[in-house]
Amino acid sequence: MEMRRLLWGLAVITSLVWANPALAQGPTEYIRGILDRVMAIQNNPALSRSERGQEIHQIIRANFDFSIMAKTVLGSSYDQLNAGQRQEFNSVFSYLFQDSYTRMVLDFLKQENIEYGAASRMDGKARVDTVIRRPNENIPVVYLLDNRAGWKMYDVIVDGVSILNTYKEKFSEVMRTKGFDYIIERMKEQRRALE
Repeated sequence: MEMRRLLWGLAVITSLVWANPALAQGPTEYIRGILDRVMAIQNNPALSRSERGQEIHQIIRANFDFSIMAKTVLGSSYDQLNAGQRQEFNSVFSYLFQDSYTRMVLDFLKQENIEYGAASRMDGKARVDTVIRRPNENIPVVYLLDNRAGWKMYDVIVDGVSILNTYKEKFSEVMRTKGFDYIIERMKEQRRALE
């Protein structure tokens, strides 16, 4: 009977891991899997730039935690927003980020030689250090991840520059001087221009 319970428990755990591969992977394997998929898309001669962009956009949408990102870029101002404003900001911010990051990946990441360093973990978060090795340059890229419901990225630091902090610096000044309504209207204008 005890053996049967043990086997049943292992079967349940195994099925959960297979149902959600991110649970089975460590943070380095998770990042490696994403980058391998992106480079396979980028180097597929059968895909047009538009098709590559659509596939990369889907990968970005599935692998970033936009709720953490939205809260971080607005800082303490986020807590002052009502639920509707937060939802609106999260939606527009995630759309604009996905579009911007997709274009950056399309232009920047091709067939790369990526060196993976050791991941560090603490309190459900992880940091994965990588280096893109090119003939005349080495570009350090750090991925910050959260593991609340499987690994998801919430920041990428390229050559010492945090994408999240760059957004935060832009938003904090405008939020302080012009307020939320101004920010959200400008963001919606940008979104309409992209649609």
